[in-house]
Amino acid sequence: MHSNWLTAVTSNATPEELPVLARTRRECAALLADELAPLRKIAMFIMGDPALALRVLQRANAVPHRHFSAEVALLEDAGHMLGTQTLMRLEAEANVADAVLTDERLASYQRSAGRAVLAALLAQDWAEVDHDRFPAEVSLAALLNHLGELFLLAHGDPRINRYLDLVEISHLLPHEAEYLSLGESLEELGYVLAQQWKLPEMVREAMRARNAQYPRALCVMLATQIARHAFSSWQRPTLMNDLRLTADLLALELQPLIRRINGLLIGFNRNVGDYGVKPLKLLPMDGITNISTPWSVGFCLAPRADEVAQCRAVFTAEVPPDRDDVLIQLVRTLHRGVGLNRVVFARYHPRLQMLSAEFLAGTDFEPLFNRFRLTIDDDSVIQELLAVSAALWINDNNAAELLPRIPPAVLELIGVKHFFMASLWVKTQVIGVVYADRRSESCQLDARSFNTFKQLVNEAGACLARRD
Repeated sequence: MHSNWLTAVTSNATPEELPVLARTRRECAALLADELAPLRKIAMFIMGDPALALRVLQRANAVPHRHFSAEVALLEDAGHMLGTQTLMRLEAEANVADAVLTDERLASYQRSAGRAVLAALLAQDWAEVDHDRFPAEVSLAALLNHLGELFLLAHGDPRINRYLDLVEISHLLPHEAEYLSLGESLEELGYVLAQQWKLPEMVREAMRARNAQYPRALCVMLATQIARHAFSSWQRPTLMNDLRLTADLLALELQPLIRRINGLLIGFNRNVGDYGVKPLKLLPMDGITNISTPWSVGFCLAPRADEVAQCRAVFTAEVPPDRDDVLIQLVRTLHRGVGLNRVVFARYHPRLQMLSAEFLAGTDFEPLFNRFRLTIDDDSVIQELLAVSAALWINDNNAAELLPRIPPAVLELIGVKHFFMASLWVKTQVIGVVYADRRSESCQLDARSFNTFKQLVNEAGACLARRD
């Protein structure tokens, strides 16, 4: 279930809308004409241009396979399957960015492509450190991880430039920048395109916030984040969280991790002009904890009554939506309609006595938060929520009593002391817990938001009950 805008912008979208870079047009033919060029060298060249990689990957997966049905998930395999003549034709048929994009769009498109390439290089290195069986598969997923952003730049939606200014110049958090400038989730746009174009599972699933619990997808997400930090001169407020989570994932101390990142940056900077940017700053080896910008809140999300009304119409429709669509609609409306910055539906696993994130909104660029998972203690507030249909608003009036009964790991993960929680019931069975907050204490929760939060959770449960 997608918004009208998302449906309209993706309905006739094709990979051919993304133009290749000038460097690709200059060098591709000569490389492919060299019969002695190793396949790995060709794959690395293709990886230097997300648009070319997308074309090659999509074309390889569109070819009927005689002997197997597995998807093609590596550029080397795709290149081998298609052959140099087909690769040369694919590149020659593509538009060149310099010829089809305005100067403003070209600069943003080149920069976005460069950031994608850096993410791919980081992901490949980290997958090798982690002894992954197919590092190139992880690398390719990172290259296409912000497919939605690249597509909008090529497609010509003027709102994407405003979004990039807010993120890279004003250092606004991407979720808030999306809310303010786009009104849509770039993650969702990229995922819809990846499904529509039948891209490999690793590419698709690394775009889903809930998959941060899996090491390979988390590697992709963190590589995307660190590349964004590098292109923002290491000034974004989530830098230290992302570095520490990466170090933990790779079982490295911060200093060795920084050395690896800087080594890759030095290599990337040799060709950084291909992406229209100046050489990127290296991460300092000393004083790393002091380089990030303090977390500042430029604005608070405003409620949108039309979004809430639309959600209620969906929940009360004569034919109820599918289960997943109901839950997606719920978290989306709590985020976009009620104005709650982060929303999670965490599925309850009775046998394991555990909750794990299944659907999230407003958290696309927070890999740490997206690992939302907790084991239920007998004396916890969570246990009480799972016993009866109820909603809680943790605030100044009850924090002293209730916060000590919430697992410390959860409090550390969410980083706030004011939030909403409610159990979601379908008839007599609890299926999970809905969590929501404003991310920063600078933006206050209020009674009106809490009442709407409770009502929508209950209405979602009633809608699911009608399906059953």
